[in-house]
Amino acid sequence: MQVSALRLFVRALAAAALLAPLFAFAQATVQHLSGTLSVQRPDGSVLALAERSDVFVGDVISTERDSYAQLRFTDGGQVTLRPYTQVKIEAYGYDEVRPERDNFAMQLFRGGLRSLTGLIGKRTTNRSAYRMVTSTATIGIRGTDYSAIDIPAPPAGQSAPPNLPPPGVYVTVADGQIALISGGVEQLVGIGQVGFSSNINLPPRLVPPPPNLPQVSPPPSFGQTLKTSSINAGSSLECVVQ
Repeated sequence: MQVSALRLFVRALAAAALLAPLFAFAQATVQHLSGTLSVQRPDGSVLALAERSDVFVGDVISTERDSYAQLRFTDGGQVTLRPYTQVKIEAYGYDEVRPERDNFAMQLFRGGLRSLTGLIGKRTTNRSAYRMVTSTATIGIRGTDYSAIDIPAPPAGQSAPPNLPPPGVYVTVADGQIALISGGVEQLVGIGQVGFSSNINLPPRLVPPPPNLPQVSPPPSFGQTLKTSSINAGSSLECVVQ
């Protein structure tokens, strides 16, 4: 009985050793960092991150004042976070030989980001494989490089600042095409166009480019591998949520 128990124990350890890499597999790595970056793990623990730190599904990632961070995912995608930004990796799946399993979902709680997508969403016909959830709309990707600015509504009883456009989500595209989804309606946004969603219950629409959208300038090194266009040049390639 003791020998059998020992054998079972050894087999259990061997199985755990084989499974451990699967559970420990990182979905992204901190590629660039300027300032302070922290993560809250699903177990509630909070850790400081550095360049080459690993990021996993379920992590809530936050930048602090004057801090920028760039995450590189295993499918080649990049997400650049600006100061006072908080995001959560809700889901991620990438298998080089099984495109039908591709899955990316991120939630933006506050702050801003710029996304240059990788293979997820490009090599599969599943249009829901990539999702970026903001406060008033969901962004589905059909291209590679996009920006979105979320202008919040003013608090009750207060007027909106005169230097900002009307509240809502503004989406522009540097390469490819975006699907802006709200109110049960999908609005395609291509290069040179601006999509706008004022409320999660109302359909989005195309609008003229607002001249006064907020801009943030990350360190130059963060943009060396990112594309730009005449409508989305430099710091305007941001997704901003206040």
